[in-house]
Amino acid sequence: MSRNGNITSFFKPVSKSSQSPQPKTSRREASPTPPPPSPSPLPALLSSSPPEPASTVRDRNTVIRGSDEEDEDDFSSDDDDFPSLFPKPSGSTVPPRPAVKAGNVYATPKAKRRAVEFHSSPLSINTRHKFDIKALLKHAEADNVIEESEQRTAALLAEESPTASGRRMGDAESVTLHDSMLEVLSDPEGSQDEGNRARLLRAVRRTEAAVGRKEWYFFDHHRQPSSTAIEVRPTFPKDKATGVWALLAPESHRSEVFGDGLAFRIQSKMHSLPDEIFQWVLNEATHERRKKLRDEYLRLLGACPDQIEELMNEDLVLELFRDLGASERALGAASQPGKGSENGAPYPEHNRIRLQTVLRILAETAHALKIKVLTRAMSILLRLGIDNIVREDYAISTGFQDALLRVVLAVPWRSWNNFCGHVSESLYTHTVDATLRWNAVSAIPLLHPKLVELRRRLALVFVFDDTRRAFSAPEETFSMRSIIDRLDQADEFIVDRASTDYFELLALSEMLSVAVGDGSPPGDDASLEAIKQYNAEVDELAQRIRFMWSNIHEQGAAYMSRMEARVQLKDFERKLQHVVRTRPPPKEDIFGLHAREDEVERPRQQQFMQRFLSKSQPPPKTP
Repeated sequence: MSRNGNITSFFKPVSKSSQSPQPKTSRREASPTPPPPSPSPLPALLSSSPPEPASTVRDRNTVIRGSDEEDEDDFSSDDDDFPSLFPKPSGSTVPPRPAVKAGNVYATPKAKRRAVEFHSSPLSINTRHKFDIKALLKHAEADNVIEESEQRTAALLAEESPTASGRRMGDAESVTLHDSMLEVLSDPEGSQDEGNRARLLRAVRRTEAAVGRKEWYFFDHHRQPSSTAIEVRPTFPKDKATGVWALLAPESHRSEVFGDGLAFRIQSKMHSLPDEIFQWVLNEATHERRKKLRDEYLRLLGACPDQIEELMNEDLVLELFRDLGASERALGAASQPGKGSENGAPYPEHNRIRLQTVLRILAETAHALKIKVLTRAMSILLRLGIDNIVREDYAISTGFQDALLRVVLAVPWRSWNNFCGHVSESLYTHTVDATLRWNAVSAIPLLHPKLVELRRRLALVFVFDDTRRAFSAPEETFSMRSIIDRLDQADEFIVDRASTDYFELLALSEMLSVAVGDGSPPGDDASLEAIKQYNAEVDELAQRIRFMWSNIHEQGAAYMSRMEARVQLKDFERKLQHVVRTRPPPKEDIFGLHAREDEVERPRQQQFMQRFLSKSQPPPKTP
């Protein structure tokens, strides 16, 4: 068609001869035998290229074969019509290509789905297994060892309390299991890392992985009552059940009278409960297993202030804990220092309810106890606080904290200084280990200002090794300068990698933080110079604490005591800077100077700014 022809001529029908020319026979169809392999890729590429079709004009109604609206089975094509871009080497035999099928050369080729075959990697494959048979046997043996240890632990749990089971295993049991696992999990003989086992054993012995904190037991397991022992209870005093209390005489419905709260309501109105019945109820409350009846016994005891004041003395309080199996070292007088790890363990699980009951007895009767009885009760409770049982059991911890709160609330203010002094003396002479002392101090909850002050007085006594500080208010015996001087004099606060006991250092730093408290800052009417002096002392103490924790080098999780001591000292430093200080510490400004406390004048900054501004201003004009 000419370039300037009419457009309608393009849509005129065309004869079949011009529309479908005869396909050109390929070179393979002409020769009966396949051609020899080409010596180079270029002739093969040229010989397999199909001839270019002549330019033709198609009708608009012509159906294009291989389109989406046509059945794919009506035609077929082959990918061999395309040139071979990656021919095989000349040495290999090339199979003959199939002949090009006759048909429309303009048909869309039919796609074939073929599995893609990846060439093998030239890299060598490592056939060495990660675990050989010996290593797998070692792992199986380790699983057996762990399973046996779990069975032994389960057996101990069945016999004793959960707290006792972990402690009763002892050094021999744990060391044997530890060494067995190290031996089993070590590399097999003849392996590349055969010498690692000896180095691993030496490293574990050098670390604190198997070293625990010091523990002290309030109860003596040798004096624990047996679960099969027959309890001998005193008989009910029927001869005292007269008058309004005559309804308690019949044994058949006595429990119902107490359980329904009838005895409590009568005592709340009449206040006439006989002493013998009070003592019987006190004894029954510690042995009763039914919770409802036990709660009514305790309510009735709290409603008897006269009997509490007359009958509950120091000996009776000691007898309550002695019946639970408390050791003599826990109930003894002062000047009996306790050891770090003595033979003992918490009592069996079924007797924990009795301890909760004794704690509730002290809480219910504290309001009517004499000051001497309150002092002895608090001394025993603080010794009980050394034992981890008050932290491991939530129910006991709740009863313990409630008993402490009720006891300090019952102490009158006129006797408060002597009360704190005698309690501190009893605990100070009971143990010399800072870790055990901190257990007792940390067991005191922050539920009332009296408890907070008692914590601080105890901490001051332990930090300064002076019991006289407990007989006065902390504000009268504490100063920042005294704390700084104590850090300079006491060897316990010197960090030495070779001799420092980091568990003791951690406990001392905790008590030091409690002893500082809020720092006892100057009052609102204090002068500016007094406030500046106070903040300067706080900064000096913070600098000492920073120097202490900077000398503690962390060495991984195996040395947890070092990490805990370092973290605690860091927190104490932040407390000094942001809580104890009257205002946050000054920050460096853009000139590298610290802001002054009064924020009034900065001579160096002012001189710098004056020189800077004088350079930017034009010189004055001279007349």
